[in-house]
Amino acid sequence: MMADDATARLLAQEGLRHIEDAILMLLESNPQGLGNAQIADALGLRSSIRGGQRNYLTYSALGGLMARGAVAQNRETKVFTKAPGPDY
Repeated sequence: MMADDATARLLAQEGLRHIEDAILMLLESNPQGLGNAQIADALGLRSSIRGGQRNYLTYSALGGLMARGAVAQNRETKVFTKAPGPDY
């Protein structure tokens, strides 16, 4: 990997951490939970693409947070909530 590639990766990972922190902050202030589109709207990250890949940036970040146990999703309502436990 070239130096520019490594720098780009570091920037992307830092950006992802900021997005995840923003999602956790948003869910903390909305304990009833929010859907992916609501999260994307609130953070100004709503995708203009139509179809199944809409708002994938926030959905992908939510997936990482769920994998670490920081966020839970109600499978019926598709609503995401901050999981109880330590801050992530």
